[in-house]
Amino acid sequence: MRYPLILISSGRSMGELSMLRQQSELYGACLQAAGAAGVLYTRGNATHLCARCDGLLLSGGGDIHPALFGQKRQAVPLSIDPVRDAEEQALFEAFFARRKPILGICRGIQVINVLLGGTLHQHIEGHGNSCHAVCCLPPLAAMVGAQPTVNSYHHQAVDRIASALHPVAHAPDGTVEALLCADAPILGVQWHPERMIPPLCDDVPPENHLSLFCWLTAQCGGTAPAL
Repeated sequence: MRYPLILISSGRSMGELSMLRQQSELYGACLQAAGAAGVLYTRGNATHLCARCDGLLLSGGGDIHPALFGQKRQAVPLSIDPVRDAEEQALFEAFFARRKPILGICRGIQVINVLLGGTLHQHIEGHGNSCHAVCCLPPLAAMVGAQPTVNSYHHQAVDRIASALHPVAHAPDGTVEALLCADAPILGVQWHPERMIPPLCDDVPPENHLSLFCWLTAQCGGTAPAL
């Protein structure tokens, strides 16, 4: 049985003595449950890492600098790290060039849309620390259901959708909640599925979105467990 190796992008925070890399261990736990192994990005040449890894997980985190999607920064609070922006751009471009699978979560769906030519709303109301229903289209509906309830921890959101992508989920207010690439194995969701997989984490019982990580495993040539 093949056991894919998935690179997980990481955030940064200043420690007492040095810069720290940080990410929820739920990502690794979910990948393990889906039949893959996650490794945390802590710097390195994106092309070399792409050659060694089977897929990329663009994880959740802070905001994307508006300059990356051709806008000036508005008078809204943003948590920006230009270093992370540059790192994830290099990683995305390396994996996309080789058509290796990419799963984007929360910030990750926004990164995918921006780097393929789309734009973002710098701030929207009503999507922070809450739960709401989403309406899903195929093939996403086959993974998580037609109208699942999801968690919501964001305030930036997809605005103009990149031409290579098409929406496969919307919130009741019209916010794009998932994007799929037409000609590459790329999927992005605005919610946090790693927090919707009991018994690992159970934000929205009885939802279980392990299927999204199983999708990534399968796209990488691995054998995901039967759900």
